[in-house]
Amino acid sequence: MSMYVVIFDRDPAVTHRAFQDAFVAHPRIYNWWHYIKSAYLIRTDLNASELSDHYNRCARQTGISKTHLVIKLDPSDRQGMLVRDAWAWIRKNSDV
Repeated sequence: MSMYVVIFDRDPAVTHRAFQDAFVAHPRIYNWWHYIKSAYLIRTDLNASELSDHYNRCARQTGISKTHLVIKLDPSDRQGMLVRDAWAWIRKNSDV
């Protein structure tokens, strides 16, 4: 199982709830994190191409921007400024 970050071009004037509900409902997305408004951390056995295709389908269905980037993460090499719960999620969901 891998962790990916999905970064997208979020329009603050548009609600993203329908997109989020559709996106994280995929049966092969096992856990997800959304502490940063324009990014999701995803635990999945999908590859980057499959996750990107899924993003595009959900974006098309819900009318949000299809502009996005999917990158496989190495959560053992991390740093940043996040709330404690975000760091706890990363530690709990890392294979390291």
